[in-house]
Amino acid sequence: MSAFLGPIHYWLYNKIQLQQAIVDEICQLGGQYSLVLENDCDRKFGIFENKPLEEMIDHGNIHGWLQERVSQVEYKYAYCVTNLIKKDPASFDQLKSILKQKGREIGRSISGNPITMPQLYKVITDHLLDGMPCDHANSITQQEEDCIIWKRNLCVHEPYWNELEGNIENYYILRDAWLEGLAEECNINYQRLDTVTYCIRKEVAA
Repeated sequence: MSAFLGPIHYWLYNKIQLQQAIVDEICQLGGQYSLVLENDCDRKFGIFENKPLEEMIDHGNIHGWLQERVSQVEYKYAYCVTNLIKKDPASFDQLKSILKQKGREIGRSISGNPITMPQLYKVITDHLLDGMPCDHANSITQQEEDCIIWKRNLCVHEPYWNELEGNIENYYILRDAWLEGLAEECNINYQRLDTVTYCIRKEVAA
């Protein structure tokens, strides 16, 4: 990454903020199960100060600072989900509902205008956090106006889940819920074709 703040840094920071917002909502859910997830996360992984990027970032170490924020919110997400499920496995349905609703919110914000699948894929990559841009976690394998297929080249999330004794498959089930909510709101068909391959396709009119 550049030594100067540019669009890619704001793009990544926005995705960090979006995942932190999901963590915040999960922390609220934790209160229903007598868990103090926000306090636990802040103590274990540090407080996230939701301020403009230029006010907080270490301008002498932009890449390192952003990587630390990525790791922070990844740890918090894995910690909150894992501890909620340990407390009560039934809470997983509520977690899926939260993620699906988050996807729907994004879908509603863009559903007023016709959208191509490459454009929708950009919406997905603009919102879901997949490590640093240099990780190249995903790549498109098929691209058409009405269909995008992409694959996961590596899982940047699993180390956090493993360290916290969580199940990485829970991450991907929740990710599916987010994508399903987005797709349903946009009248798009979404499928996870296999463990690492995904597809969004325009619905064919009956």
